[in-house]
This record gives sequence, C-alpha cells and structure tokens, in this order.
Amino acid sequence: MQFFILVILICLFVFLYCVYLLANEDFIFLRRDVTMEKLFNIIFLGGLVSLFFARLFYGLNYATNILLNPFAFLLFPYFPGLSMIGGIFGAGVTFLFLQLKKDTLPLGRMSDFFSIAFLVVLPVGFLGYFMLSEGGFSAVKAGSLIGTYLVLFVIFLRFLLPQLLNGKLKEGTIGLLFLICFSIVSLISNAFPKISVLNFFNNFENLILLVILLSSIGLLIKQENLLLKIKNRGKK
Repeated sequence: MQFFILVILICLFVFLYCVYLLANEDFIFLRRDVTMEKLFNIIFLGGLVSLFFARLFYGLNYATNILLNPFAFLLFPYFPGLSMIGGIFGAGVTFLFLQLKKDTLPLGRMSDFFSIAFLVVLPVGFLGYFMLSEGGFSAVKAGSLIGTYLVLFVIFLRFLLPQLLNGKLKEGTIGLLFLICFSIVSLISNAFPKISVLNFFNNFENLILLVILLSSIGLLIKQENLLLKIKNRGKK
C-alpha cells in the first residue's frame, strides 16, 4: 500500500514540476492572467475528478464488487486498483466543465502543456506498476510501453512544442495528438493478450479508447482544417 501511494505521489510531483517548467512565464498565460496558482488548482481539481473516474472504470471493468462497497471504492490505497483510461476520461470531463463555464482560460494551450507533462509521467508510472505488480505485468510489455512513451515525449518536446510556441500549431493540437497516440498505443497493448476480436471488444476500456481515438481524429481534422489543406494541395 505504501509503495502504491508513493508511486502516485512521485507521478504527481513530476507532473507538477513539468507543468511549471513549461508554463512558467509563458507569454499567453501571462497575458490572460493565468498564474501558476490557478494552474495548480485546476490540476488538483482535475486530479480528484480523474481519480474518481479511474476508480469507477476499474470497478466496471475489473472488480464490480468495489462499486458495491463505498468504503472499498473510496479507500483505494487499501484496495488498490485504478484505470488509466478512466483517469484520462476524468481529465476530459474537467476540461469540458471548464469549457462550459465559458471562462477566459486558454484551455487548448493548457491541454498541450498537460499532455507533454503526462508523457513524462507515464514511463514513471509504468515502471512503478511493473515493480509492484508481482508478475502481473511482463517486463517486455513494461519496457515497450516505457520506451514508446519516452520516444513520444522527445518528439512532442523537440518538434511539436516549438511549432506551438511559434504559432505554427493551433492551441489544443498537441493535446489531440497525445490522445490519438495514447489511444493507439493502449489499443495495441491491449490487443496482444486477447485471443479473439470478440474478447477484445468485450473490454469496456477498449471501447472507450476507440471513442477517444475517433473523436480526437475528428477534432484534429476540424482544428487544423486538414481537409481544406489537402484539397488546396491537390489543386497545386
């Protein structure tokens, strides 16, 4: 239990530190009066919402008995089990809530910075899960996921972030690309232990991942006007 909480706290600290490095003294945030205090308040609020959905999705997909016992549901340190897909879904719910408030927060830019920071956290989380899983998480799978997300982090940091800061990418594009990459990697990872297509789609999380993937692709096409750009290139 202690190590389980320790991994979560380390991931939270790494995430906060990365967000601080990315967002501190950012021109857009300074112009819109988005202080680090506001950002961290949103992170902690979103963290609680994500934790709730991570627990809910875990109960729906792996252990329905947890949902029947409020104490087991709330005391997750003593009854471990969280769904990363549920956590991502909870973060999306938080951003949707902020969007509906019609606040002046640059939610697209926030999602971009949060996505890059989360790419740093994922390898740490998978390493911790591998160390605590007692054989339930293979070394090959853990190494593949850690390596994949480290490569994605380098790509996002070295190539996509400068494009965002130079105004060549619209705010929110990096966040959508993260969701697309995360969905694809997770679906491929979940496909290996499945024997049949039916078993694969009987997994509640896989269905959510497909929804996230298709929705993100659609929003990215709309965000960057990809269809219009392809059409204009075809005319040249």
